[in-house]
Amino acid sequence: MTPPVLGKYRLDAQVGQGGMGVVWRGYDPQMRRAVAVKVLHPHLQEREEIRRRFAREAHAAGRLQHPHILDVYDFSGPDAEPSYLVTEFIPGLSLRAFAEAHPFDPPELAAMALLPIAEALEHAHAKGVVHRDLKPENVMVRDDGVVKLTDFGLAALLEPNEKMTASGSILGSPGHLAPETIEGKKPDPLSDLFSFGTVLYWLATGAMPFRAETPAALLQTILECRPVDPRLVRRSVSDGLARVIQTCLARDPAKRYPNAGALRQELHTLLIESGVDDPVGELKAFVTGQPPEDVAKSLRARLVSRCMRRGEAALSAKKTTQALNEFARALSLDPTHALAKEQVARIRKREKTMKRVRRAVIIVLGTAAVVAAGVPLVRAVEERHERERQEQAAREAQVRQEQAVLAEQKRLADEAEQKRLAEERRLSDEQRRAELMRELKVPTADPTRRPPPRNPRVRDDTSATGHGLTAAGKVSVTLKPPLTWARLTLDGKDLGSDASFTRELSPGPHEVTVRHDCCADNTYTIDVRPGVDRIPLKFGAPKPARLDIRGAPADARVFVDEVFLGSVGDLASRPISTDDKQMREVLLAVGDRSKRITLKAGYVNHIDYLRDLDGPR
Repeated sequence: MTPPVLGKYRLDAQVGQGGMGVVWRGYDPQMRRAVAVKVLHPHLQEREEIRRRFAREAHAAGRLQHPHILDVYDFSGPDAEPSYLVTEFIPGLSLRAFAEAHPFDPPELAAMALLPIAEALEHAHAKGVVHRDLKPENVMVRDDGVVKLTDFGLAALLEPNEKMTASGSILGSPGHLAPETIEGKKPDPLSDLFSFGTVLYWLATGAMPFRAETPAALLQTILECRPVDPRLVRRSVSDGLARVIQTCLARDPAKRYPNAGALRQELHTLLIESGVDDPVGELKAFVTGQPPEDVAKSLRARLVSRCMRRGEAALSAKKTTQALNEFARALSLDPTHALAKEQVARIRKREKTMKRVRRAVIIVLGTAAVVAAGVPLVRAVEERHERERQEQAAREAQVRQEQAVLAEQKRLADEAEQKRLAEERRLSDEQRRAELMRELKVPTADPTRRPPPRNPRVRDDTSATGHGLTAAGKVSVTLKPPLTWARLTLDGKDLGSDASFTRELSPGPHEVTVRHDCCADNTYTIDVRPGVDRIPLKFGAPKPARLDIRGAPADARVFVDEVFLGSVGDLASRPISTDDKQMREVLLAVGDRSKRITLKAGYVNHIDYLRDLDGPR
């Protein structure tokens, strides 16, 4: 039979069917390429609302140009009969079909597969498009290992005048719906992140996070939002991957990732820390492997080896808890690993032994006769505890030393400033005293005459009117910022920026707002009293610092105090905590260069890769 023709496209074979239409594998004779042609169902063609929704699918998907989103080639228009949409044809399987044939175990494979989908969502959300129907059937795994997000047929454009979705209607697959969508609220990018979490849960564990016998019961289960910890479903799920899944599946959208970009960065960091340096290449090897299970087995062996190395290093550093976690993770990936079993058993046995020793020491210390015999045992335990205390004290001493250097620098600066202000006050007091004596026509004291003895109980007030008050009944007070300058608003009046502010103020409460680039604005009340001529101002909480590394490769990895931040190109969106201090000294490592630097809170700290950093390490 001659294949049917639709427009200029030849329809070779029906390859799928959905709620809105039939999908054909077709051929474009002009471009000489295979295409997918989605034809609207005849019974839906008669409904104008459905045709408009079908047109919206075309327009929404056509706005998206991304390597992990299905490309749209052509659209017939909403008034054509029948209406159809032409897209690229993807040779391969849906994610559901592929995963059912080849489980994604170890679970790091699931993170690799969905990392490009997080990137695709980041692109779609930036264009104002919410997918609304993210599920394994709408992710295609191409034969060459590339994954693509498809079917934006239920997408909602994030525009104020969007009126297409009927009030209260629920569009999407029930098992992957976000709670707020079930409640009838307008879907947003955070709803897609919830659906992403359900797919990641299923792919990493082989089970859905929400299950029930009927659709109504399933929706109620999602609304309650109490999924089983994925680590209890599959032991090989790492703590980091479980944290990503649980963050996506938070009942409150505000507790999920703020956007798909943050989710993508978290997944990428998780894979790098797990030892997967090339997620795209690893996924391609898995999909194209003959069979994929052999590639998964090789990856599992590498992950186990990395966990064992980390565990041995932690054990050498006497970090027993960390070592136990690494060996337990290796054992969850390979339950037959003899060395991992041995190390876990040895650590747990040692912990039990120490508990028994401690109990024995308590018993020994309770009886005077036994104390004498048990001295060597007690001494051995005490010596071990003393070594542990010394090691901990050494680590704490190093931290205190770094903090002390910064504190000493600030103390010296404050001391110098206090001396300067004291000298200014002394000169000012002497000048006021001389002027007062001239006004009262007090004769100059006879230098040969000794002054009467001073009563120490009587306060020597240098004010013209006593108690620190000026002639107008106000207090002359200096308001001093903790650093070199600040911008000050006093009782609603902006005083500008300065190193100190001297004003005559009425006694009582006054409202101040202190601003500085390093910290959040701080508004509070000061109490002006006679006799208090200097009031220190207080900054708000320090803002995070940011890094701008110039001259470094964009893909160079950046570490601060051995914590991975991302690549150089990602730093603009990565705030760095200064631990509630205006300045924090850290060890910065970029690629093969490193150096201790001081981060300033609230500022973009510019670092020249070649000039400011020492290297290679």
